[in-house]
Amino acid sequence: MRAMLRNSLLATMLFSLGACAERSANPSVGITQAEFAGQTVRLSDVQGRCALTLADAAPLVLDMQWPCRFSETPQQQVRVEYFRQTPIIMVERSEPQPAPSTSCLTDLQALRLHHDQLEAAPVSRIAACGPSQWDQKAFVGMFDW
Repeated sequence: MRAMLRNSLLATMLFSLGACAERSANPSVGITQAEFAGQTVRLSDVQGRCALTLADAAPLVLDMQWPCRFSETPQQQVRVEYFRQTPIIMVERSEPQPAPSTSCLTDLQALRLHHDQLEAAPVSRIAACGPSQWDQKAFVGMFDW
C-alpha cells in the first residue's frame, strides 16, 4: 500500500514538473485571444512574426518573433492597464538563454487604444524570464502622452 501511494505521488510530481518544463520551454503557451476595450483581440503568426488583430481589422505585425503571448494577471486573465483613461495591453515573448545560463531575454511591446486607434510602443528587451508581473511603467512608459 505504501509503495503504491509513493509511486502515485512520484508520478504526480513528475507530471507536474513536465508540465512546468513544457510551459517554460514553449513561450506560446498562454493567452493568445482575449477581450480588449470591448473587442476581440488575438495574436497570430504572420511569416514568423507576432501579429495582433483587433476585431476584424488587418493584423498589426509587431516587432518580435512568434510565438508570443499576452501579459497576464495572477488569475491568468489578460492584464489591461489604464492610463489617462486609455486601455493598454502588453505582448511578450521570452526566450531562454543557452545552458548553463538560467536567464532569458524577454521582448515586451505595449499596445494602446488611443483615440480609437491601435498604437504599438517600441519593443523593450530585458534580461528576465516571463511571464511575470511587469511594473505598470512598462505598459505606460514607452508612449508619448
